[in-house]
Amino acid sequence: MEFKTVTLKAWKDIRKYSKHGWLYRGHREAHWELESSLERCCRRHKVEPGKRRELEGRLFREFRRTYPLYAKHIPERDSVIEWLSLMQHYGAPTRLLDFTYSIHVAAYFATEEAENDSAVWGIDAKWARKRAYQLLRAAGKSGLAIDRMPAGKGFEQDDEKPTSGLFFDKPYARACWPINGFRLNERLLIQRGAFLVCGDISCSFKENIIRLMEPGAQDHILKIVIPKKVGQKMIKELFSMGISRTSLFPGLDGFSESLGVWHSAYKPIRWGFRP
Repeated sequence: MEFKTVTLKAWKDIRKYSKHGWLYRGHREAHWELESSLERCCRRHKVEPGKRRELEGRLFREFRRTYPLYAKHIPERDSVIEWLSLMQHYGAPTRLLDFTYSIHVAAYFATEEAENDSAVWGIDAKWARKRAYQLLRAAGKSGLAIDRMPAGKGFEQDDEKPTSGLFFDKPYARACWPINGFRLNERLLIQRGAFLVCGDISCSFKENIIRLMEPGAQDHILKIVIPKKVGQKMIKELFSMGISRTSLFPGLDGFSESLGVWHSAYKPIRWGFRP
């Protein structure tokens, strides 16, 4: 199934695709598919689809065992989504896929190192949540976590364990929906971040997303292609808006890396004048 795709003619055109309640993700290569780090890890190590859950469990266990050696704050044992979020934050393979509520932040990640056409993916988060609920119910899921989905109430820390059962426990259902832990780390807060989680890792992330599709669903998922020349202009404009690695990754590392992306030093203002 093909997703709806548009191509920008000017950098400012991306603003009209910014919608309340949508999530966005930037890819520096327009041809890249939506896939999780766990999916890429399994492909690289030739892990068969039927054994991916076993691998995920082992990696999850190993991270929780070792994390206390490096950090002072230790999440509660049942804060499963917070643990997954930390794994994703530090680069461990997970079934999560990073998104943001800001189309401009997504556009920055798409264009900062792009050498060809890049892209921003958008998905209607409320629609995805509703469709996932329908698919999870149809698969036989029950319990407090799924009962609470239609209400859309605020996520609490005690919700993490039952919510994780929607994708960790049988029956497994192909679907994707937005998720976040109760406690946010600094990066998630600054980048207005959230995740999409897939319900069945024995198949691709794309297959989980396609399962959401139904007649008329083309308006709920969008791929925005950013031509190379448009992206080069966009990165400068985003810098002027205060969106750079300096703001998205606070600290010396973020500032230093931002100098190689774009800075006014590349096109300095000539302040001299004739008296």
